Amino acid sequence: MITCGQNTGLYLTPNGGPLLLVAFYFVTNNYRRVRDPLTITIEGSNMNESALTFGSSWTLIYNGSAGLMNDPGRSNRGTIQMIPNSSIRFASYRLLVTSKSGNDSCTSYAEFVIIGY
Repeated sequence: MITCGQNTGLYLTPNGGPLLLVAFYFVTNNYRRVRDPLTITIEGSNMNESALTFGSSWTLIYNGSAGLMNDPGRSNRGTIQMIPNSSIRFASYRLLVTSKSGNDSCTSYAEFVIIGY
């Protein structure tokens, strides 16, 4: 069964070059809790931009909680999630939402913040 918003996300390429991702957090949407992501995957890639959209160039680096298991309230930051054993710098990162808090027409969040160096 496909759930609306499941396996949706984004990819980003930081301007400063390859980044070692060590943590991240979400800021909730201002609408409804049922749209909050609960579990996600984060993948990294060092391929050029044209290869990123095909999906085969990504390496899984995180599969787990989005840090929103406990509702922080609307438009608030969730728990900072650490990336265990982070050791590879990637030029691009992809986020996919694998589950959300409830049944609604989409997944939404106000911000996805990456922390790295």
